[in-house]
Amino acid sequence: TIAMNLAGTMAQNSSQRVALIDGNLRNWDLQLRLNMPPCAGLVDFLEGKEEELETIVQHTELENFVLIPAGRAAINPSRLSRSPRLMEFMTEMRMQHDFVILDMAPILPVADARVLSRVVDGVIVVVRAGVTPREVVSRAIETIGSDRVLGVVLNGTEISMPRWLQRY
Repeated sequence: TIAMNLAGTMAQNSSQRVALIDGNLRNWDLQLRLNMPPCAGLVDFLEGKEEELETIVQHTELENFVLIPAGRAAINPSRLSRSPRLMEFMTEMRMQHDFVILDMAPILPVADARVLSRVVDGVIVVVRAGVTPREVVSRAIETIGSDRVLGVVLNGTEISMPRWLQRY
């Protein structure tokens, strides 16, 4: 949700070319959230089932905004995240777009997310308030490298403002 909203807002509020990629190779859901029909995606390209990048790019009603769905769950996500085609894919995406937003699986539980985090310029860590322990957040940032963390989004917070002030 954070990646979709960030990419969509960037595209709507500028003329910059934005690409949103579903890089969650295990539990892809971008297609489901956007009610997209089943189609080829990143997994198909990385596995070599789709040779041309253009065949997996889904255009939107905004001229400057494209989506690249995962396509389907990968059989071996760790192997795919180390694929030489991934670097080819990311290089091509960077050449064609001003901003490339890659939605990924959680950093700590799976190795492929850690590998993917190394092919991007920076990472925004999403943390669930009251659910994700601080130690887990610290370990995730340490795993990525604090110099690569662009920021943290605290999700699911409760409003702690007095009721009388909320109306303003």
